[in-house]
Amino acid sequence: MGLRFFEWLAGKGGRTATAEVSCQELLAAAEDFQARQLSFWTCVNMVANAVGRCEVKTFRGREEIQEQEYYLWNVEPNVNQNSSAFWHKLIAKLFLDNEALVISSKRRDGMDAVMVADSWQQSTFWPMRMNEYINVTVGDTAYEKTFRENEVLHLKLHHNAMRPVVDGLCQSYMRLVAAAMSRYQWERGQHWKVHVNQIASGTQDFEQNFAKIIEQQIKPFFGSGAAVLPEFDGYDYQQVNKSGDGKVGDSRDVRNLIEDIFDFTARGFLIPAVLVNGTVQGTADANSRFLTQCIDPICDQLQEEITRKRYGFDGWKQGNFVRVDSSAILHFDMFTNAANVEKLVGSGAFSVNDVLRAANQATINEPWADEHFLTLNIARIQEAAQQMNAQKGDSGNE
Repeated sequence: MGLRFFEWLAGKGGRTATAEVSCQELLAAAEDFQARQLSFWTCVNMVANAVGRCEVKTFRGREEIQEQEYYLWNVEPNVNQNSSAFWHKLIAKLFLDNEALVISSKRRDGMDAVMVADSWQQSTFWPMRMNEYINVTVGDTAYEKTFRENEVLHLKLHHNAMRPVVDGLCQSYMRLVAAAMSRYQWERGQHWKVHVNQIASGTQDFEQNFAKIIEQQIKPFFGSGAAVLPEFDGYDYQQVNKSGDGKVGDSRDVRNLIEDIFDFTARGFLIPAVLVNGTVQGTADANSRFLTQCIDPICDQLQEEITRKRYGFDGWKQGNFVRVDSSAILHFDMFTNAANVEKLVGSGAFSVNDVLRAANQATINEPWADEHFLTLNIARIQEAAQQMNAQKGDSGNE
């Protein structure tokens, strides 16, 4: 996985090649790199923030529990990271390398710990036997152990990596950005032409004298806030038109091209573009698409990989599994959703504590808060008719 820089620099045959690169070319490459990095990491951080808000729910015998496994994934995966930092690193590795490797070990207190590997090599690709991973490193620690498939969580983002495609498209698009920036600089710059008659141009030392005029008079004139340009006989100064088509360039032309880079980078991440460029219109629908197309597939792979590796078939058959809940990603306003909360509880679908957990509020430590309630108007028609008849009979007896 890791790039061996000096081997790559020397080439396969051990021979090196040199090429002259100007400072201007290096600066242009740096500007191109920064634009790509900004769009890429904006999208990565958006996904990582969303996954970090997910809750990994643990089940035993199909009943939800909160014990060591819950604490591991939601609070402290290892002694050096909290769960938010862990998920950010995992998502970053997924989008950087199109795959990520999570290894586990025992802490001194006996609890499990999980860590995201920084580099590794997959030595085998067997279809029916467990794959093996060697040269695994986490931070400054290199593991000599060979990890087998059942000892790691191996996540893969896409069958074909999208980042090289997006980088190539960005590199091509940056040519348009460079052209727009050049035009903007030209439109905002000072461009003049001088007409010199034949008499003045025919004098001795014309070129030296004209160069002195440029350095000592014309350049200070353009560089000063207030200055006077002397005009001699035989010299006629005229300002060149801004552009031949009569249109004046605008900095928004460059900004629009940069936003285009953000848009197709977001498309490669399956993120709606309106969430990246800050547009308010259509945000609700965009959030739904973002969760469905981008976040939920990652959550599905996480819960499948954790369940099959840490519980296995026997544990899963007994009702032991994890579920990555993405319902807490969107902000929940209790006052705005008061009517919906009443319907959720009154329909018997959720208990009071279920709603409080979804709202990221403290639960009520009472038995009734975990019970399910059903309002009288939600019943089968036969039961509703019986209740109405019973109420009429009670009122008649009175």
